[in-house]
Amino acid sequence: SDLDSNSVNSETNRLLQNMSPKKTSGVFSAQDGQLTFIRNFILIALLAQNSGYTLLRKLSTSTEDVSSREVLLMGEFIKLFVSAIAVLNSTEPSSSEGKGLSKLIWVISNSKKMMVLAGIYLAMNVLSFVSLTYIGAGEFSVCAQLKILTTAGCSVVVLNTSLSATKWRALGLLVVGCVLVISPSLELQQKSAGSVSQFSILFFGYGAVLLEVLLSGFASIYFEKVVKSTTEVVTIWERNMQLSFYSIIIYMCMISYDCNFAETPKVLGQNWSWLTMAVAFLGAFGGLLVAATLKYADSILKTLATAGAIVVSTVLGHFMLGSPLNYIMALGAACVIFAIFNYTLDATPKSEVIAPTTRGSVEPPSPSRDDKKKSSFSDA
Repeated sequence: SDLDSNSVNSETNRLLQNMSPKKTSGVFSAQDGQLTFIRNFILIALLAQNSGYTLLRKLSTSTEDVSSREVLLMGEFIKLFVSAIAVLNSTEPSSSEGKGLSKLIWVISNSKKMMVLAGIYLAMNVLSFVSLTYIGAGEFSVCAQLKILTTAGCSVVVLNTSLSATKWRALGLLVVGCVLVISPSLELQQKSAGSVSQFSILFFGYGAVLLEVLLSGFASIYFEKVVKSTTEVVTIWERNMQLSFYSIIIYMCMISYDCNFAETPKVLGQNWSWLTMAVAFLGAFGGLLVAATLKYADSILKTLATAGAIVVSTVLGHFMLGSPLNYIMALGAACVIFAIFNYTLDATPKSEVIAPTTRGSVEPPSPSRDDKKKSSFSDA
């Protein structure tokens, strides 16, 4: 009949269309390649920025007497200015309303999520100050490397990320390598220690730094989750502007305390130089790169770039600033490099990676009788 012939013809056309090559596959592969290039470029730029920032900051602290909080405040002002210019000239889709000044006001007034993140950063600064009061700088630096593992753990718990055994082993090796690289500072701290602190004081100091490390890992994942949120359309520049706004308020309060209530009051803007301005600009550039890294990569890859920067800055610091470099540090650098390649080149099949389960996960529905009939008809 005519009905049967039409059904056969339509089914034949559908099968021929499925057999024809997909024209859009090349488009998707090109987009994937472009995203991979952007991600790698941002990670390399972040590694270079961290290395240069560490070297300039070390040079600045050894030759100048400038408040580090003033430098950070200037960096936040630079980030706020650059982000505001980018927001006003951005053509990216966004949920922001208005134009010009009204648009900037809307971005600031709808920034509660960034206010939470700024509060976490404030708590981290307070905890680091408390921990350095009761333990040495070397012990603090060693414990700080645990943020690599806390970031990975928070990524698994909060973002439901799946990590293979190879990646976990690489992250553990990364921590070991970072500890070996910073080992000279620990040795100097032990030599300069005049007496053994009480156990309760050490316990309080280590508790503070471990809590700071845990907050650091959570803050990175929280920022990544906010940047990659699909419930609201907010650009990277708008997020940077929101975070800078609240960070400026926090640093201004700290500097106000230093200038008025500290034992040795400081004068705002004292002893500044072109080197200090360079440190502030490079720090602001790093803040902008972090947001881009969380947008196009993830927090764990950000920690890889930061760990690689420790090695680069240590080697360059030895040749440029006369910093110590021994075979233990060289071994640590080798561990970091091997861990980075081991993590990024992990070829573990996805079938062998057990994804973390969450509540409310629903099993895929079994095919109904009608679906089975359709399937058998198409096979025929």
